[in-house]
Amino acid sequence: MRIRETTMERPTAGRPLPRRVPVLVAGGGPVGLVTAMFLARWGVPALVVDKRDPLTGPPRAMSSIRTLELLRSAGLGNAVERTGWYGAEPFQAVFKDNALGTVRQRVAPPEPYVRWLRACSPVDSRLVLNHLQVQRLALDELLRRGGEARSGLGVTALEQGADGVRVRLADSGSGEEYDIAADYVIGADGAHSTVRRLLGITMPDREVVARLHTAFYRAALPAGADGRRDLMCFIRTADLYATVFSMNGRDQWVSHLMDYPDRPDDTDGIAPLPADRALALLRTAIGDPDLPIDLVAVNAWEAAIGAASSFRDGRVFLAGDSAHVQSSAGGLGMNTGIQDGHNLAWKLAAVLRGQAGERLLDTYEPERRAAVRASLALSRGMHLGYRTLGGADPNELYARAARDYVRAMMRYAYPSGAVVPPDGESGPTPDTLSDHVHPGHRLPHRTLEHPEHPEHPEHASDGRTSTHDLVAADWALIAGPQGEPWLPAATEAAAAFGITLTAHRVPAGTLPGLAPEGAVLVRPDHFVAWRADTLPADPGTAVKRTLAALLGR
Repeated sequence: MRIRETTMERPTAGRPLPRRVPVLVAGGGPVGLVTAMFLARWGVPALVVDKRDPLTGPPRAMSSIRTLELLRSAGLGNAVERTGWYGAEPFQAVFKDNALGTVRQRVAPPEPYVRWLRACSPVDSRLVLNHLQVQRLALDELLRRGGEARSGLGVTALEQGADGVRVRLADSGSGEEYDIAADYVIGADGAHSTVRRLLGITMPDREVVARLHTAFYRAALPAGADGRRDLMCFIRTADLYATVFSMNGRDQWVSHLMDYPDRPDDTDGIAPLPADRALALLRTAIGDPDLPIDLVAVNAWEAAIGAASSFRDGRVFLAGDSAHVQSSAGGLGMNTGIQDGHNLAWKLAAVLRGQAGERLLDTYEPERRAAVRASLALSRGMHLGYRTLGGADPNELYARAARDYVRAMMRYAYPSGAVVPPDGESGPTPDTLSDHVHPGHRLPHRTLEHPEHPEHPEHASDGRTSTHDLVAADWALIAGPQGEPWLPAATEAAAAFGITLTAHRVPAGTLPGLAPEGAVLVRPDHFVAWRADTLPADPGTAVKRTLAALLGR
């Protein structure tokens, strides 16, 4: 796949805007573009609009394992590997007096968490993309699948009706206005969301946890003796508290300047930092007073944590920073938003394609609010920990936060939503590091013996076949070794509901918690929707009833 290097098309580029679209996505950041890409993957050609060109500017966020796992599920695994780069192990860092100096301390989660993170996914845990790389991959795939993306267009008004939403768009250059009708609208337009404001939705618990300066720059930092660079570096001395984080594994960097001599009081806000002062602080943090630095931008901003009072109003949904904001501490803000969009995309697609009833959309907010609570808890805990670290051992902070990180990244649970709890709650509810298969939790990754899978051969091209490849981006039923009758029953039920579903048997012990005669039904987002521990007399009826409940039919 060729990665698109062009920017999003302007409304004046010659092609007229469509008059009606199934889904209009406001916001062309990573959340908006990935959400639209997944909608297109499921046959819904969405339109993305953004009042600016979101593909300009420096990279500001990094992917998590779960984000790359979702891109892989859409068939982008090879593109991710070609585009990405290998960083540090997740949730690990070094502390130094300066970035070029000797490592004072390496920090990491306790060893059980390190082992789990290395083995939890078919994606290499060290592989990362920055947010611009995520956007370009998503845009290329969105356009390839028939979606559209336009820059220079901002939402100025919304009017909901029984059959859709009328959206007023304005050209940010000329002021020319356009009206578009959409069946649904997704507000992914950031922390200061216009869509959220137009809906009258507030963020009542928003809490400012820090005010700081962040510098984005290019610099040729020399590699260490082993040819590698420290990619997550904290600088903490008596005079400076800052970070030096790599954003592409080569020459793009970001530094949070959190404390330094003569830092002004920020009780009532934070003043801009002059470029010459920023450059001096960066050279101190790096440890080379003469290092050439191309300062791209230095921003004064508030790190805040909070969630919107509602993630939905009728046919309009909020995702990403429009629905929740969080400090960069913990590194999951963008990633939590991408998971919002993925959860919403498969549900909207199922409704628009006539496979599900509107009730399925009611599950978006309770599911994602549970995930957001976990992500905000991590961010709050990490930020407060960094702020109060003092002379304490940072490994103590990482040990306390490891469970929160794993839970927020991919081990959060959906206690309610498009999930059917097992009868009598048989089997233990998995703890954070458990790979016990359970409704409301992500399907555990396990490497399978057969080298390739006929339904989704693109996932076997890396030589690794995962239990996730049995699902890819559609529904799947996975039965135990003595569960053969489940397979034709699931295929028949899927045909009755018009959904794409593949059925498989796996060897004993593949998935802990899957009984020999049992089965699990897995949603397109890799979450287990239902588990049966025994084989009923009529498995076909059991699967049909379960699908009817899950799909709001």
